[in-house]
Amino acid sequence: MGNLNYAFCRRKPVRVLLLGLDAAGKTTILYHCVLGKVVTTIPTIGFNVETCKVNDSEVTVWDVSSRGKIRPLWRHYYPNTQGIVYVVDSTDRDRMTEAKEVLHDILSEDELNGVPVAIALNKRDLKNCMTKEEMEEMLDLSEIQKNRPCRVFLTTVYPTEEIQTELMNLFEWISEEPTDESKESSTKHKNDPFSSYFWTPLMKMKGMMFE
Repeated sequence: MGNLNYAFCRRKPVRVLLLGLDAAGKTTILYHCVLGKVVTTIPTIGFNVETCKVNDSEVTVWDVSSRGKIRPLWRHYYPNTQGIVYVVDSTDRDRMTEAKEVLHDILSEDELNGVPVAIALNKRDLKNCMTKEEMEEMLDLSEIQKNRPCRVFLTTVYPTEEIQTELMNLFEWISEEPTDESKESSTKHKNDPFSSYFWTPLMKMKGMMFE
């Protein structure tokens, strides 16, 4: 996959949350898109935030820690969100029920009403992947698609001639898809780095590290 940092940006930034269970590959995806290569990552403790330029759009991606204790703090990042990328490990059959429950809990939040969601079925280069159809059913995506734009992408940071990746397509879609509801929501909150989605969760995360 090519680097997503193209030369020009003519549209306002699209704010995207990158969520999913731990070890699904979220941070690896983020930095592969930013740098155009695979880098070694460690489990995210707080959050990573990077900006990618996709065609004529600028996408600011917030990769938030998915550790169990920190998940309740995700709600602090929901204001201003115009798109969600939810990453699922295609090989982790044992946690599919958990992945489904977390996804549906996220999308039940009022602040995310109508916000488009891209489902990244990740690690498609591994041999023991579940099929796309099987994962769509296990995640109950048909229910989600009734209420918001929702599209599935097969992803890997190790594509081959036989195994393609749709990472670029994913970020192109999520940058173009924001609905009227999500655009209106983004005007209700000032995009301030000192706002509640920065300092409040950051301080709470700091406290959790010493529990």
